[in-house]
Amino acid sequence: MESVKNMWNGIKEGWKNLGKPKQLGLSAIVIIIVAIVMGLTYYTQKVEYATLFSNLEESDAGTIVNDLKTKKIAYKLEDNGTTILVEQDQVDTYRIDLAVNDMLPQNSVGFEIFDATSMMATDEDRKIMYQRAITGELERSISALDSIKSAKVLLSMPEDSVFTSQEDRSKASASVVLTTTNGQIPEDSAVQGIASLIAGAVDDLPKENIKIVDTKGNLLSAALEDDNSINATDMVSKYQAIKDRYEQELEKKLVSTLGPIFGIEKLTVAVNADMNFDSIQSENVNYSDEPVLRSETVSASGGTIDVAEGTGTDNAINEVIEGEGGTSSTYDRTANYELDTETTSTVKAPGSINRLTTSIILDKQLSNAEEEQVDEIVKATIGFSEERDDTVTVQGMTFAKEPEEIEPTTPQAEIGESIKETLMRDWPYLAGGLGVLILLIVLLRIIWRKPNRAEDDELDFYEEAPSDTAANELKSELEAMKRKANREQKQKETAELTEELNQAMSAKETAARTYAKENPEASADLIKIWMKDE
Repeated sequence: MESVKNMWNGIKEGWKNLGKPKQLGLSAIVIIIVAIVMGLTYYTQKVEYATLFSNLEESDAGTIVNDLKTKKIAYKLEDNGTTILVEQDQVDTYRIDLAVNDMLPQNSVGFEIFDATSMMATDEDRKIMYQRAITGELERSISALDSIKSAKVLLSMPEDSVFTSQEDRSKASASVVLTTTNGQIPEDSAVQGIASLIAGAVDDLPKENIKIVDTKGNLLSAALEDDNSINATDMVSKYQAIKDRYEQELEKKLVSTLGPIFGIEKLTVAVNADMNFDSIQSENVNYSDEPVLRSETVSASGGTIDVAEGTGTDNAINEVIEGEGGTSSTYDRTANYELDTETTSTVKAPGSINRLTTSIILDKQLSNAEEEQVDEIVKATIGFSEERDDTVTVQGMTFAKEPEEIEPTTPQAEIGESIKETLMRDWPYLAGGLGVLILLIVLLRIIWRKPNRAEDDELDFYEEAPSDTAANELKSELEAMKRKANREQKQKETAELTEELNQAMSAKETAARTYAKENPEASADLIKIWMKDE
């Protein structure tokens, strides 16, 4: 603290000892440097904003603002947050970054398109605006579903005509491209729900005219069509999607079961399902062992006839008997028998499992007991069946470690470019700092400037003066005497200078001794300061 105080006192004394011209010049230099630094700072810090996006949805605006905060890019919001402005030189670069990261806003215009309708809009313009509004509202509604990230809807709406009957009028159609979360295929129920949503929003649009695909080109609307109208390629894609989905569900179950035990990173699971997509319909008829009499017909004519009870299963008896006196009699009996039947019809839906093959690999060496335990857990999880000849393989082995990523060294060209960019960007601050440094050096040299060593050898501490003011006066006198001595001859100059010095030294010596006697404490402090300077 004492050193700071002494420094401050030295600065004040140095400033007082400066002449008026020097004080004015130094003040002007300081003011000019401060003005230059402030001007350069304002000029370099001034940001020119340009529009990045306008008329954004709240969700899109929130996503972009969060990304701007993460990347520490300056931005401004206007129009209640629907317009985002960033620095003009970063607009194009940031848009490219958003496109690479698939974060560009998907602007869907809904019925708000009619809020700014022109008075000059024709009926045809209003029809187009209505179709755009329906399309935008459908895209927003479909994108709001949990498993859908975004949606693109294209509508084809037929034109009304007074010359076309209702029966001959063509139907509307729709095409939808879905972007799902994590690239998963949505459930058939979700696809049917999307189709119903579109069919309900558009007039005269049957479900069979709605085509839905994902970003991979998979046809998702096959469930809306009849099996007869689906070609072989679509059927294979549909069945393969069902197979993949079933395998993923089993793998997910195994990971969720074994993961907490061994760790998800130390576990690999693979399930292969052999599925049969043939639609099988069978009919089985069973007959009883004993026949049952269903109907019997008996007819007789003529005289009395003795008919013995028939035995067995004869179903037709015809007899003609000649009686007494040449009379004849006839007898006819018909019996119908049938067997009891039982008919069983079985229809097997496509997608039955023929066989499951499961493999589990763990990042550790397993004992026989542990392998048996894991095998039992896997079998219970996947629904193992010996009748289908399912197989489960459990192996324990050490996983290969991933090589450590080595940060590449920065080439010299990149270092030079980085330094160049830094200088171009921060040169005002560097210039201002350099100016301030030069100013401080000048001030320190003025304040801490010491007397000539030759003069110190000739004068002792009493002769230097009891105060800084007296020392400065003595210095001025010495400089005047030197200038005067230079004009005269060398010998006279030496003699006169010696005489004047002796007189001055005697007077100053007397004053110094008197001051030291009267102010011993101040003299001691002054000596301490000189000793520190030495």
